[in-house]
Amino acid sequence: MENKTFTYKLTIKEFHLDTFGHVNNATYLQIYEEARWEFITQNGYGLDKIRSTGKGPVILEINIRFIKELGLRENITIYSQTGEYEGKVGKIRQWIVDEQGTVCSEVEMKIGLFDTKLRKLVAPTEDWMAAIK
Repeated sequence: MENKTFTYKLTIKEFHLDTFGHVNNATYLQIYEEARWEFITQNGYGLDKIRSTGKGPVILEINIRFIKELGLRENITIYSQTGEYEGKVGKIRQWIVDEQGTVCSEVEMKIGLFDTKLRKLVAPTEDWMAAIK
């Protein structure tokens, strides 16, 4: 069974652009991170939960593809979906779609749950799994 797909809408603003007049590659990572924070926060695993438990998400590996450039004032939707979780490592897939329905970028990443006191990856907790499924 496929996990829920979370959607996050965003308008590309002036500060997202580089000197070429399109979204810079590093900014894509910020946009994807913003969508992930909304995803986990709305599902009960925001910064307050991370601070209280001492456990939070970390990215272990990331692969990003740039398919179509994004420009000023474009309205986009970022989709996020968690894949399988094996042991301490899970997968998240995200993609950006413009108003015409064109996929503009895709990212696949490996994630884990990091214990800030032990300074290492730990097995996913029930709360964490509930937040990302």
